[in-house]
Amino acid sequence: MDGYFNLLDWIVMGFGVYALYAAWILKREGKITKTFLVFKDTNMNRCKDLQGYANFMSPKLWTLGVVMIVYSAVSLLNTHVVEIMSLFWVMMAALLAVLAWYAMEAKKALKRYF
Repeated sequence: MDGYFNLLDWIVMGFGVYALYAAWILKREGKITKTFLVFKDTNMNRCKDLQGYANFMSPKLWTLGVVMIVYSAVSLLNTHVVEIMSLFWVMMAALLAVLAWYAMEAKKALKRYF
């Protein structure tokens, strides 16, 4: 069973790195990555203010990416190096809270900018 959780930790870490990349692309080039920022049926050409959207969502995406990476690192350390269950549960709660917060912020951004 640990193998599945180990794989899940690596997947979450990969998504965290991808979230950081998407935030960087959004802020630097103004390109919206559909995976993290908008629903797949959203028409990208209807964005009212791309720079405003980038300014609004980029810090939130950075936060999501960092929390995902830190959670994965703590979970992998907990599994392979030293048992740190209290920190693991704190990071699990933080990840779930940030995911819920990010979903609400993304929905708010879609209403405001699309």
